[in-house]
Amino acid sequence: MIRERSMFTRPSGHSTWFLRIVLCAALAGACTPSIVPPFLTVPVKEQEVPIVLTIGPIHTGKLVYEGAPVGGSIESSIQRTLHDTLSRTNVFKDVVILNAPSQAGEKIDPEQILAAARSQQADLLLVGEVKEFHAEAAATFRTEYSVLTRLQLQLYNVHTGGQEWKKTEKVTVAHQGSLQEIVLNVAVPSLTAGLLPPLIDHVQAEYLASLRGPRISAGAVEPFGVFGGAELAKIDAELAPPSGMTPPKDHAYAVIVGVEDYRDLPKVDYAKRDAEMVRRYLVKALGYREQNIVTILNDRVTKSQLEARLEKWLPKQIAESRDAEVFVYYGGHGAPDPNTNQAFLVPYDGDPAFLETTAYPLKRLYQVLGELPARQVMLVMDSCFSGAGGRSVIARGTRPMLITVEDPLLASQNMVVWSAAAGNQISTAFPEKRHGLFTYYFLKGLQGEADANKDGAVDVAELYAYLKPQVETEARRMHAEQSPQLLPGADLLKERAKVRLVDLKR
Repeated sequence: MIRERSMFTRPSGHSTWFLRIVLCAALAGACTPSIVPPFLTVPVKEQEVPIVLTIGPIHTGKLVYEGAPVGGSIESSIQRTLHDTLSRTNVFKDVVILNAPSQAGEKIDPEQILAAARSQQADLLLVGEVKEFHAEAAATFRTEYSVLTRLQLQLYNVHTGGQEWKKTEKVTVAHQGSLQEIVLNVAVPSLTAGLLPPLIDHVQAEYLASLRGPRISAGAVEPFGVFGGAELAKIDAELAPPSGMTPPKDHAYAVIVGVEDYRDLPKVDYAKRDAEMVRRYLVKALGYREQNIVTILNDRVTKSQLEARLEKWLPKQIAESRDAEVFVYYGGHGAPDPNTNQAFLVPYDGDPAFLETTAYPLKRLYQVLGELPARQVMLVMDSCFSGAGGRSVIARGTRPMLITVEDPLLASQNMVVWSAAAGNQISTAFPEKRHGLFTYYFLKGLQGEADANKDGAVDVAELYAYLKPQVETEARRMHAEQSPQLLPGADLLKERAKVRLVDLKR
């Protein structure tokens, strides 16, 4: 006789323990209350600052527990906490969250972030990164975690791109609840309370300092810290590229180099702004396409990068079109080698005492560009090579010297070289306009000031005829001597002097 087995049989010992485990876990989860975020306020001075601050990306790639990200929208939640806390202080004219694409924990190009901030009319950009994260469950079956989080915030001047402030804070908290709630509603508010008061103090102090006037440092006017934005915006509007009539050029290629902040050498005032404005002119007025321009700035300017872009990338592009145009701009330090009487472009990590191995020879640059089978090659250098100061450096213990370099006429019949100063002079900054003196008037000429015959175009000869006296006059006003050079010489350029650089809108 076969007995039917009831589905409600008595459980075995193992099954009993399993049911207890499931029941305990369920009860533990059900009994764990959600964490209510605090209404966070931070103590601040009663000093309003009339600027717009935007909250940019917060990189959360390290917020990972057991191989999985902690929460799905944690970056936006952190941004919201920062936004709400800063808004409640009533210090800023406005606080907004940056409208920029986020790429799931990946870092975004800084230039893209700054461009997005400018489009929102922001003055300051606050970005952050979780530098360290560690979470540990306190006990089995209990939703309690010990969480260590280290967050860094960085503040940038949107108008200049310069970093104004940086601070890192670390907290360790232990709490019951989901890990995401503990991070967002316990750890992040604690970090915010430690980071935002010194940030606000810094901005308020900078604002009060700006009311007392600009700072003077080593003969140059500092850019008003955080609050130079309005003045810089005015200058940029004044120097904006003209609405050129030059059609887009499919075979025009450019390499733009700007080194303002060196690793071990003095700063080159405004070199980064110079390079960025030159790029704008190439695109807006001279017909160059964005994808055909390589821009290298600050710590990216290494000797290997210069070699790669000038000796590999450019020739590869030109090989595809014999009718190509080439434009190369360099803004940064130059240096003389007293042993060889040769001039060098100095990269970010260059050493004037070891130029042969750390810098890029100017003679080599002439050779590389001169061998390009392009229809037209334009080299513009806002640098100098005497070692007497300005945009030039020299090895310790070496006297400044007159540098003479090979005339580019011998290297190429299609090349024009613009140099900011003569061999025994220095290339100076133009603090009033926040640009290099040479680059400022070079661009003003392209803007239309150099169109002497009013034919709606600026050619090489017109630009030089305008540029040289403008720079010389302004340099003398600043008690300096600076005479821009056009090589191989205005009288030797012949047909090259008639090359149209820009067609202006009539």
